Amino acid sequence: MSVDKNPPDASPRALRRQQDATRFIARFAALTGMHALSAGIEGLPREFLSRPVPTPKLLIERYGRELETRTLNALCRYEPGRQSEPWTFGRLLEIRGFGVFSLLDLVEVLRRHATRTLE
Repeated sequence: MSVDKNPPDASPRALRRQQDATRFIARFAALTGMHALSAGIEGLPREFLSRPVPTPKLLIERYGRELETRTLNALCRYEPGRQSEPWTFGRLLEIRGFGVFSLLDLVEVLRRHATRTLE
């Protein structure tokens, strides 16, 4: 995506959204080696979304100090229902307030710790 392809009447909000999407796609590829089609859950590779991750509680305990405030707050909001279902990147995106940029934040922290989840 390129900002140059926007119509001349594109709103500042639309331009920013496109720039954010472009930035997300580039960061996602750099961190995972996978190509995302968009900056939404529907554009992320299924094989990535199905990868297991620790529970939000464990993520907070292990990495909470390294996470951005927005990511940490979203992880604190999770509801412990569906305990029999495993936690995956896709399930994390179901948490209210945990969006694609929180996902990138978490992936960056996990990568720094060489967590097997990313392999």
